[in-house]
Amino acid sequence: MRKSLRNVIIAAGCVIVVVAVLFGTWKLILRRSYPKTRGTVTLEGLAAPVDIYRDKNGIPHIYAQTEDDLFFAQGYVHAQDRFWQMEFWRRIGSGRLAELFGEAVLGTDIYLRTVGFARIAQEEYVLIDADLKRILDAYAAGVNAYILNKKPRKLGLEFSLLKLTGVEFEIEPWEPVNTLTWIKVMSQDLGSNMEVELKNIEMIRAVGLEMAADFLPPYREDEMPYIVSDDELIFIGGGRMEAGLGVLDEERLSIIATLDTGLAGGFDPDEGLVFGEAASNSWVVSGTLTSTKTALLANDPHLSVQMPSIWYEIGLHCEENGGRGINVRGFSFAGVPGVVVGHNDRIAWGMTNLYPDTQDLYIERINPENPNQYEVNGEWVYMELASEEIAVHDEDYPYRLLVRSTRHGPIVTDHGYMLDYSNFGVASHKTFPENLELTALSLRWAALRHSTALKSLILLNRARNFEEFREALRYWDTPSQNFVYADTGGNIGYQAPGLIPIRAKGEGLIPAPGWTDEYEWEGYIPYDELPYLYNPDKGFIVTANNPVVSNNYPYLIGRDFDEGYRAKRITDMIEADADGISVEDVARMQGDCLNLSAIEVLPYLRSLSFEDGALENAKKLLLDWDANMQMESPAAALYGYFWQKLIEETFKDQLMEKLWPPRGSWLLSLMYKLLREPENRWWDDVTTLDAKETRDEILALAFEKAYKTGVDELGDDPADWRWGDIHVIVFRNQTFGESGIGPIEAVFNSGPVPVSGGIQQVNRCDWMYDEPFEAKSITSMRQIIDLGDLSASLTMHTTGQSGHPGHTHYDDLIDPWRLVQYHPTLWEKGDVEKSSKHRLILKPAK
Repeated sequence: MRKSLRNVIIAAGCVIVVVAVLFGTWKLILRRSYPKTRGTVTLEGLAAPVDIYRDKNGIPHIYAQTEDDLFFAQGYVHAQDRFWQMEFWRRIGSGRLAELFGEAVLGTDIYLRTVGFARIAQEEYVLIDADLKRILDAYAAGVNAYILNKKPRKLGLEFSLLKLTGVEFEIEPWEPVNTLTWIKVMSQDLGSNMEVELKNIEMIRAVGLEMAADFLPPYREDEMPYIVSDDELIFIGGGRMEAGLGVLDEERLSIIATLDTGLAGGFDPDEGLVFGEAASNSWVVSGTLTSTKTALLANDPHLSVQMPSIWYEIGLHCEENGGRGINVRGFSFAGVPGVVVGHNDRIAWGMTNLYPDTQDLYIERINPENPNQYEVNGEWVYMELASEEIAVHDEDYPYRLLVRSTRHGPIVTDHGYMLDYSNFGVASHKTFPENLELTALSLRWAALRHSTALKSLILLNRARNFEEFREALRYWDTPSQNFVYADTGGNIGYQAPGLIPIRAKGEGLIPAPGWTDEYEWEGYIPYDELPYLYNPDKGFIVTANNPVVSNNYPYLIGRDFDEGYRAKRITDMIEADADGISVEDVARMQGDCLNLSAIEVLPYLRSLSFEDGALENAKKLLLDWDANMQMESPAAALYGYFWQKLIEETFKDQLMEKLWPPRGSWLLSLMYKLLREPENRWWDDVTTLDAKETRDEILALAFEKAYKTGVDELGDDPADWRWGDIHVIVFRNQTFGESGIGPIEAVFNSGPVPVSGGIQQVNRCDWMYDEPFEAKSITSMRQIIDLGDLSASLTMHTTGQSGHPGHTHYDDLIDPWRLVQYHPTLWEKGDVEKSSKHRLILKPAK
């Protein structure tokens, strides 16, 4: 017995030792890519020493004596914490993902090579001014100072795993062009509506013109706010706009009706390259409405769930140029110099997506006798041709790509999922082969030109007042954003920048005829005629992807706007505050989960009756609910089930597979409209040929199915349900976090974790109707800037600062973020020094 016990102890001890060795080895593998953040590093390329303090959250605060050294150091710390992310992003920009991940991502590379981000960026670098070139070169030198003399495994766990899969990999120098291509990627995700045009065509095909128009509901301007009202609109020196080019629904329908493209085939909705489905909130409040009598700025961009965070928080401090050097704090992108949103010592700024229509698809008629010719005003014209070679992992030969371009831009239907949108028609009044009409789609896009957005960003970092802020944004060409402004003098403002086309005809809602000049662009809205605000009488400005202006504005900005629920809720909260808005008040606003759409929907349940007493009790639970989507709420869980089933029962029977699930805030306004029309055709289930369903029947069916689903998943008693039990987030790494290998995904991913909020709440955590209720698009960061005391400002972003799995700062911000907590910004150098855990000195080599 004693001997057996001894053997068991020895065996257990051996297991413990083996586990300890394996665990220790694994920790060593993880740790070998962790950067040095203490001590001194001697580097070529610096003019003077640079101090890098890292606070308890791993946020670097950089202090340099020259701007060149400052941006050098920023590139260095970006590479320390996020080089794999930078590598992945630059491969997206240049269309080189297949080199690492094989044929599975070849389609993405084909699209990116077709639109030619890298080709355009190469041309841009030659043309940019000396100041920006100096900054880009300094930043790239800093990145290279960290990466070039290291083995790939020292730069990230991902590089080690790539080697195990047989990928031969060498670290390439970081080039300024890699930064410039990133601006194009940002434009792709934040300013692309090409797929909307195709989806509109498919919607017409599925349900006809009249019902398709329901999916473009008019803005509820009597209830929902514009960013800039007609009374506030400033136009060329302060004049007022007269009623102008408001577009009637009838005209919209006539444009669609007269265009028969003959398009067919599969449509794969664009999920976005990096940013995903983008939305955001931002607002500024003047000192007339705040408790401090100074201005406050709030911003929370809504982007796709990512691991690591898309944002990298940083402080950049340099007093070169007579005290007018870069002295900013906020959020940056790894791979880009400067701060994208944040503040300097005089002004603060934030942004939300403007949703302008800056893309148009053109139907090009192709010469049947020469596929490289297309029709322009009755004449055959030669296309421009370019060739690309795409290296593909595990393939012996590269993929050879021919890119054809028309006067509008590249043909985007030659390859990939868009191939089916190249089509043909047959003219009945002609004989073969003259009756054959071949077509392809080309893309015209404001981003496919030389951009000055990065110049705008640097000027924005340096701006000291509203005039300099506006002048900086003159160069922000793409992607168009809503910029809010506040300064230490108590002023607030707004500017809508960007290249927004003026169309000779049409709204860009569907592909336009390319063989005529009728639908050509006639230039862009002049910058001085774009909407802006400065110190409006009401004392605040709110942007939440709602329309910038009404139809009385004489130019079309776009139709793909948000329906105004978040903007209305933020406005209501500001106007309801009677004792002065504080930083704490703004924090509560950013965490607000009131579901305004639910308040519109729930009254229609009152008249329903159910024989099942459990259903009646569940209905009472909803009707007594305060409409807040808090993670602890049972009723919020029940409403989530009900809303998902209501959308499904109302629309799925009439939408073809490629149109399901529907996406966009317009669903809320459309449901608001339908609930007021109990006999509307959308209520009818077209699969029940012998019956015609009405509103109340669909409401009852959706509620019954919702209740049953909840019981199956959460138990018999709805009082025990919790929204956070089903409404969760999984933070997934974009590459190895979706490998399909459980142990690898466990290393790179974090979650699921419960979260409050939901579709179109201020605390936005959207989910998909076909995959309820995992959040896919979220509040990616929050900032509250107190212009009266910058040190009292608060921020927080998702996941953490580090991109290295297992690192302390890889996922340490997830819990405070989801609980809507914040950390101080540490603006003053003394506070930074007191709060810092690590200090690294970059020392110039002699």
